[in-house]
Amino acid sequence: MDLDRLDHHPADPDLPLIGQFSDPRLSRLIRTTVGLSPASIDLLTSLAERLRTAERALPDPAYA
Repeated sequence: MDLDRLDHHPADPDLPLIGQFSDPRLSRLIRTTVGLSPASIDLLTSLAERLRTAERALPDPAYA
């Protein structure tokens, strides 16, 4: 799948802004979320928070 063509997807006017991120991996992650259900986006957000906690980039909620 050519993810770069998603930058011009008419369904989301914010997509052209995604290409302006300095990290291409972050741009790709955001582009792949286009069209996901709210439940899937919540799951992805939860997973990202857990990964950041595991890498000590966020405080561990178990010790807060």
